[in-house]
Formats: sequence, structure tokens, C-alpha cells
Amino acid sequence: MDKIQRALDLAALHRPGAAPDEVSGAERAAVRREFTPPPMEPARRLSVDWAQLRENRIVDGADRRPAAQAYRMLRTQVLQRARAHRLSTIGVISAASGEGKTLTAINLALGLAAEPNQSVLLIDLDLKRPSIARTLRLPVDQGLEAWFAGTADLEDLWCGLDGAERLFVMPTLAAVPDSSEALARASTSKMLQDLKDRDPGRLMIIDLPPVLLSDDALTLAPRLDAVVLVVTEGRTRREDIARTLELLGNTRVIGTVLNQSTESEQRTY
Repeated sequence: MDKIQRALDLAALHRPGAAPDEVSGAERAAVRREFTPPPMEPARRLSVDWAQLRENRIVDGADRRPAAQAYRMLRTQVLQRARAHRLSTIGVISAASGEGKTLTAINLALGLAAEPNQSVLLIDLDLKRPSIARTLRLPVDQGLEAWFAGTADLEDLWCGLDGAERLFVMPTLAAVPDSSEALARASTSKMLQDLKDRDPGRLMIIDLPPVLLSDDALTLAPRLDAVVLVVTEGRTRREDIARTLELLGNTRVIGTVLNQSTESEQRTY
């Protein structure tokens, strides 16, 4: 029996009235092995200087500053909503530049990966001004720009971080020409779907360009399960927020992050 026929037989077992003995348990297991892609493992694990990163407002598990607690609260809210609505691809966006979306994406990914049994893949799809690799000071020489150019395989571009066991990063090092068109390609949708299929329980946190400065985020948003909107007190204009939400249309917004709040949280427990 060839592979296609075995797949059809396996599917038949899930239809009402299917005979339970049409395909044996061993046969079902064999078909699942053949048609389920193996989990992707990072090409390498990188060492980073967590003490230096904390000085640059990166929050890790050992951080006890008020900002760290705020990110943990964000982590919990996003995780609850992701599990309640079965979300796996979450974009981090802002209306304009300088709102802190990349820092939020990194800290959110780190917070989520600190949860037991929760793995996270942080992807830099701000193809105009990628900055995750620079912010984390990753010692890498190529990223997704090479995949978009067709000169590298996806499996060779993502990495793990020492000290953050369940966090994986897929960086972009250089701007991608015609970024909106690149994000609109069927190959980009397939890439995201393949990453999801490789580990259905993994959350993907995706850093995207500002919504009002290009159409990149709007191109990809319909392919995501939800987004988190980052705004800055005293900087982001109300009309920009309203316009951003209008442009997002039916895209699910599962949270808003207020950066640089003048109300510093000093309470402890």
C-alpha cells in the first residue's frame, strides 16, 4: 500500500461509521510518522551576556525590577488568551517608529518562554529595519534576508540562546528589498505554516514594522492569529492609534502595551 493510500485510509478512520480494523495501530503510527514533519531543532545555541542585556532593558527570569513584573503580567495575559483561543502566531506592532515594539517583542518572548512546557520562537519580520539580532547582540552572520534571497535554508537560520532554554530566535540582519512584496509571497505564508506544523504547541512572536509607515504589517496581519499593539505615553497620538486599529480591520488585538508611563509602579508584595 503506497503512502497516499495509507494517508487516505487513516483519514477514513475519522469519518463516522469507519471500521476500526481498516488500518492497524501500527499502520496508523507509520502514516503519522511519514506525514508529520519532525520538530525543528536550532542549528546552534548562542551565548549572550545577560547582565549587559539587562542594562539595555532586556528582562530575563532573574530580573526583579518593576518593568520585569509588568512584562510578566503581560506574559500571563497573552498566554491566557493564546490558550483560550488557540492562538499560535502573534505579531507585535506599533503605529509609528520609536514606540518600543522590538523591545516589547523580545521581553514578551522571554517571559512566555519562562513558562514551564512553553516554547517560543521569536521572528524578526521587520524587514525594513530589523533590530532583534542587534538588540540581543547575537553573534550571527546571516538571517532571514538570506532566506528571502533564496541563498539559505530556514533550518540554518534559527538559533537557541544559552540561559533561555525554551526561547528560539529567527533573526533578520539586513533590510529586504521590496519587503511588502516579500511578505505577500505564498512562500512566506508557507514558511509560517510550516513552522507552526513543526511544533503546534509553540508560540511565535513576530516583530513587525510600524503600521502607519508602510504596508508591511497590514500585508502580514491577516495571516496572524492576533497582534499586540505598543504605544508610548506622551508620544503616540490618539488619532494614530485610531487609524491603526481601523487599518487592522478584523485582525484580533489581544493587548496594548503602554511604554514610558509617568506613573512608576513602586508597590511591592
